[in-house]
Amino acid sequence: MNPVDGQLEQRFTETWQSPSGPAGWIAAVNNRPLGVRYMLTALGFFFVGIILALFMRTQLAVPDNTFLGPDAYNQIFTMHGSTMLYLFAVPFIEGVGLYFVPLLIGSQDIGFPRLTSFGYWLYLFGGLTMYASFLFGQVPDAGWTAYTPLSGPKFSGPGLDFWLLGLSMIEIAGIGAALEIVVTILKFRAPGMAIQHIPLFIWSYLVVGIMIIFAFTPLLLASLLLEMDRSLGTRFFDTALGGSSLLWQHLFWFFGHPEVYIIFLPATGIISTIIPVFARRRMVAYELVVAAVVIVGFVSFGLWTHHMFTAGLPDLPMMFFMAASFMIALASGAQIFAWIATLWGSRPRYSVPMLYILGFFFIFVNGGLTGVMVATMPFDWQVHDTNFVVAHFHHVLIGGAVLPFFGGMYHWLPKVSGRMFNKIWGGIGFGAIFIGFNLTFMPMYIIGLLGMRRRVYTFPEDLGVGTLNLISTIGAYVLALGFTIALLSLFWSAWRGRPAGGDPWGGGTLEWSIASPPPTYGYRRPPVVQDRYPVWNPVSQEGRNSELNAVAEILEFRPSGWRATLVTDVTNARPQALQYLPGSTIMPFMVSVVILSAAVSFLAKSFILAGLMAGVAIAMIGRWMCLEPEIPPEEAEELAARLNLPLLSSGTKAAGWWGTIGMIAILFTVLGALIYAYFYLRLYSSEWPQAGLAKPRILESLFPFAILAVGGIVQAANSRFWRRGLRRPLLLGMSGAVLSGIGFAGGELWVLINTPFGPTANAYASIFFTLNGFALLTVLVGTAMLAGTLIRLKRLSEPLETPRLQLWLQNSEMFWFFAVATGMLVFLVTYLMPYIL
Repeated sequence: MNPVDGQLEQRFTETWQSPSGPAGWIAAVNNRPLGVRYMLTALGFFFVGIILALFMRTQLAVPDNTFLGPDAYNQIFTMHGSTMLYLFAVPFIEGVGLYFVPLLIGSQDIGFPRLTSFGYWLYLFGGLTMYASFLFGQVPDAGWTAYTPLSGPKFSGPGLDFWLLGLSMIEIAGIGAALEIVVTILKFRAPGMAIQHIPLFIWSYLVVGIMIIFAFTPLLLASLLLEMDRSLGTRFFDTALGGSSLLWQHLFWFFGHPEVYIIFLPATGIISTIIPVFARRRMVAYELVVAAVVIVGFVSFGLWTHHMFTAGLPDLPMMFFMAASFMIALASGAQIFAWIATLWGSRPRYSVPMLYILGFFFIFVNGGLTGVMVATMPFDWQVHDTNFVVAHFHHVLIGGAVLPFFGGMYHWLPKVSGRMFNKIWGGIGFGAIFIGFNLTFMPMYIIGLLGMRRRVYTFPEDLGVGTLNLISTIGAYVLALGFTIALLSLFWSAWRGRPAGGDPWGGGTLEWSIASPPPTYGYRRPPVVQDRYPVWNPVSQEGRNSELNAVAEILEFRPSGWRATLVTDVTNARPQALQYLPGSTIMPFMVSVVILSAAVSFLAKSFILAGLMAGVAIAMIGRWMCLEPEIPPEEAEELAARLNLPLLSSGTKAAGWWGTIGMIAILFTVLGALIYAYFYLRLYSSEWPQAGLAKPRILESLFPFAILAVGGIVQAANSRFWRRGLRRPLLLGMSGAVLSGIGFAGGELWVLINTPFGPTANAYASIFFTLNGFALLTVLVGTAMLAGTLIRLKRLSEPLETPRLQLWLQNSEMFWFFAVATGMLVFLVTYLMPYIL
């Protein structure tokens, strides 16, 4: 390497390096350090969940045990389930994705690095908020599903407030990480990695990322509605005042059943990565597996009442959900057969990662078969809320997800640490896990069939399940020992294991094409891909695309003065632009601290202070969104001339455009869930509005919504102005749109203040005010975005064709049209529907 190239590489490395010291650790935004933090934090919570499980199994070891009382047992099983599902499973999955997705697609980082850092801190603070309830002796006790009315203000103490606010922060973090992963996969793939070349691991994460966006959002809404019932006196779930306990179940399970596949599908991606490596052959039926993953993700949203067969719902829709459950089983079975076909006749290497995959086959297939059984209504009526169901979902979640992820950790340990694991201790850990799991959960099937309920703190001796429960408890301790051995073996090997070399397995996917552990910048130049296994089948000299290789060569150690990654198109991965990526910053941490302060203030019933803190957080996020890229002009001009690609882009070439689409999708899901709640409450009410409340005044409310509609029309004209480069009419038009937003906000507030009832009158009043409040907040955000763009237009003399300005115009316009559409829909539902239905 000549001296110039050496200096370039040194500067390139320094640009991607996180600052040292505690402040630098807090400010880091790189995907791999944050992915590791997610995984380690999740594993920490995992061990806490294991300890809680051992408390439960110790209590159930013998009949009429008094080790734990009923209240303590309720608190422990609530926190065990919450820890494993909310604090371990999905955060660990997202941590794996944040670390490995860029490596497998040839990207240097993820789409929104600051959002990743923000999400991690919010996840950590959410988990700590949940567990802070122990310090105050107010541990939640309503179960991890928090069914109402048990979780309502009448039957639960302040512990549920800790749980709900902590869960809300965790959900926001999960949604943010999912958006990161989806945008990264769609836009930051290596040149040439067309959709038919995407690894199956990446397909699973793409589907799961989309699922999280649409599944977590209703749970976030449900959590906030329940907290409003508990702290502000609304009546969504208060059956005495028109609310519905079943509404909580519908909103919860719309998240809850997709959650199973959100946990399972990334594990299938790991299996589809490990099996070809150890079978030393390409994956069989690639297209079938992709189709199965997409079908599972899509259909999982159509069977949430699979969990509500005993809730007294009509039989006809239950038949539909039962059929959807069978369809999921068929799609999952297709993947099983593809994996078996890949292994068939291949003489695979039975190293520790493969042992976990074989354990998966045995345990998950068992759980899948019992899943088909509980998907059959008559059988479900017999075993619902028994230990049979506990055995089933642990087979699915531990066998179907935890085992593959442990296999993945052993498989990728050489990549992450550069060191090889100890095969003997790795095998011992697996053996203890496998034996302990089957000792723990196989007896539970029989215990459930004999009639023992789940969530009970003890059982009588004459039930005849004492021996089986003792075996299950012994198995739980063996299982915990196995997890401990496996993780200690991994950590010790990462620290002291023998050097593994760059690729000890002979893997075929991109992560094995660079050094182990990966350098801070990932790839020194974008890899060019034309195969699903680019390491096994690199691009030949004859088959190289000159355009793609030219771009890759120019970007070797470039740009060196700022962080960036190559943007490619969604379908064929052709280079489109360079995406600027922000460097280390403490801003995400500070915003998370302010949000935590708002949550603590809310817990202390200091609602004014909580509102002020929320306002500060919103202002900080607004400032964060307005930060400009810091790009050295000399290198930028040189790169732009050589690449013939924009360094700052707009439209579908820009990550910010996709981020706005993601935000709109999230808010659209919230709106859909609120409208669903409105009509669900209406369906089971004999009169509407309930309890003789006055119907909304259409004429009074028409004025602000008419102003909003005019704002939408004005912005439609503005769209034509900026596309034609007409700056002066655009300034006037955008000023009019901003004024219409302000006018709507003022008029809508006046209407709501003068409504003859308040949001706590009954369930109708609560949903009426919540829907209108959501429309008001959405319009205010849209107005702020338009105002920010207008200020930029007035302050800067940039041409309207400038990519950065175009992006501001596009994003503010998209969100404004969504805000106007939200207002029109809310007017139709809340003001007109009471006169129609």
